[in-house]
Amino acid sequence: MITPLVSVILIGYNDATRVTRALESIRQQTLESIEIIVVDDASTDASAQLITTIAEQDPRIRFVKRQVNSGGCSAPRNDGLALASAPWVMFCDSDDELDKHSCANLLDAAEEWNADLVCGAAVRHDVGKDRDKIWRPELHRSDRMVASLEDEPDLLYDTISVNKIYSRSFLARHSITFPPGLLFEDQVFTLQCFLQAKRIGILQTCVYIWNVDRSTEEASITQGRMQQRNVVDRVEINRRMDDLLIDASDEVKLAKAVKFLRHEGYLYLSTIGEHPDTEAADALADVFAEYVARIDPRAFGYVRPALRVAFYGLLTGDRDLLRRAMRWERWASVVDGVVVRSDDRQYWGGSEGDPILGNDSSWWRDVTALQLLDMPFSTRRYFHEFTELQVKGARVSATIETADYAGDLGPDVQAHIVWIDRTSSVVASLPLVFESQTAAQRMRWRGSGVPQVHMRRALMRSDKGSLAIRLSRGSHVNVTAIRSVGAQVDGTFVPFPAIAFADRPAGSELVGGDRASVGWRPAGIAGGPIAWSRRFGNAARRRISGSTASLTDARNALLPGDFDLPDNRFVVAYLPATSDAGPRAWPLDLTEWDRQLATHCYLLAGGAIDESVPTRLWGSIRDARGLSLAQILDSAALLITDDPALIDTVRPSIVFRPDEGAARYLLPPLPVGYPVITETAELAQEVQRILGDPS
Repeated sequence: MITPLVSVILIGYNDATRVTRALESIRQQTLESIEIIVVDDASTDASAQLITTIAEQDPRIRFVKRQVNSGGCSAPRNDGLALASAPWVMFCDSDDELDKHSCANLLDAAEEWNADLVCGAAVRHDVGKDRDKIWRPELHRSDRMVASLEDEPDLLYDTISVNKIYSRSFLARHSITFPPGLLFEDQVFTLQCFLQAKRIGILQTCVYIWNVDRSTEEASITQGRMQQRNVVDRVEINRRMDDLLIDASDEVKLAKAVKFLRHEGYLYLSTIGEHPDTEAADALADVFAEYVARIDPRAFGYVRPALRVAFYGLLTGDRDLLRRAMRWERWASVVDGVVVRSDDRQYWGGSEGDPILGNDSSWWRDVTALQLLDMPFSTRRYFHEFTELQVKGARVSATIETADYAGDLGPDVQAHIVWIDRTSSVVASLPLVFESQTAAQRMRWRGSGVPQVHMRRALMRSDKGSLAIRLSRGSHVNVTAIRSVGAQVDGTFVPFPAIAFADRPAGSELVGGDRASVGWRPAGIAGGPIAWSRRFGNAARRRISGSTASLTDARNALLPGDFDLPDNRFVVAYLPATSDAGPRAWPLDLTEWDRQLATHCYLLAGGAIDESVPTRLWGSIRDARGLSLAQILDSAALLITDDPALIDTVRPSIVFRPDEGAARYLLPPLPVGYPVITETAELAQEVQRILGDPS
């Protein structure tokens, strides 16, 4: 038998449906001189039989079955480490896969650089949507070798153990193993490696396929954040990491604290805010708040504004503030609260509170960067909530509450509940009448009647969509989804008698979705003489009139009006060139743009881009792909582009092209003599230099 160069340790528990796929991805490696150590954590399904059968065909496989389940990943991985004989070690989980060249690519880099470990890129594969996303792409932007964590603090974000290769002698020399009995064991293990290593390799190449199946009935143990153990273990892991960093530089300690707030903080504040059990949520919050209160106060200045507001709610015990702020973070950036302006600053919440960690209440609640009060009416993210919904016959009675966060939804605003399909067409609507407004700036609307249907064809089983509130003020329109937090709307049937064609769906059934959203799908079967006559009559009209008798398009109903733009900021257009390879990902770092220029500019972002503008950035960036080129250029004071056809045509231009490597050669060549900017931070500085002060 060939002496193995790499030991690949595969662990699993009760994963018979996927473990063979993971095992095959290891067996099919282009580097054949490997040993495969499979550690089964006392599975009770058919995993052991399947692995044993495969092992009989491949002498490289060593199979070990634990007698008692360990309750985590640490013990089986440590078992595998104890058995490994190759000079290099890798890990794989039973629900994931290795890229076929993973072992070869990582080993080549490790030997070339004489590294202690090498980190490759991991791809998160959404099984349900069949989409791939690079894990931490900013870290894996280039192939390089760094000497320590001090040189590359962003390594703190690359906490998974499975996208790396490790020198076995390096691990043994520093006694690095996984901490037993704890979840999130990867974080301590990888941090120990980063702190002890003298040479760390980083590759752009994808080496690991991290399969994320959100439809599985039992969530992964690391995703069960509503469990008390989950929070306790996460806090304990981070305490151990703090102990490991006791002698690290101030920069690394601060970077670790910021990472915790941005990542773990977001996850657990979301869990606390959305937990269905109030007592359990309070228990989780108490454990989490005790650790958060010890974090360097400077770190909170590096988190997103609404997330900082939520932390203030956590630390002051204001669960309502926490929950409302996290709705901005989690629920497509809806504003469920009051925002006030004072001395050119914008603050979440209308009243002061106690100082925390050396900062007063206004510092915590400052959300000026989000530009919530200056956001154009058409892009505002109002929080609308069903508080009551009843259906009797064909009549619908509904009460909606809207958080009038800016306090400017006056009597001139008209409101409708709208059923929207997947093409953003309005299928049906129900007008709302203003009823009252509470002291907390929550408007109550009331609607009663038979929904007006804006299409004449029959509903098809493939029709589906969402419910939203359409607000109109003059020629400007805002459409934002309805949420249902307390009211029970799931399963409610709303008939559409105006389009009840025989043997077709008779109306819509409301469907509760993620994050309290409300969708709809066709339901019921229409019958009776009217439905049958409508079906036969329409067929006759089609025979007589042919194609000229096309049905009314629901897209013509309640379409949004003119788009509005802020008058207190410059408008800048961004129109990237089209690549020969098809739509590009955003070359512009939208988050960095928002951070530097949210209070200075409003960006109209267009072009053939294969992504959307995150809703949390709508205060400073508008997805302008639905606008004509003429509309965009007429509105803009400055153009950012790398399209030769647009440079210095009707507007002053900045040439911006950050694409590297092969991607650059798929773009049209730029005219000679123009300075080309390649970094978003540098671009922001140039924009400020050219435009000056908008006031």
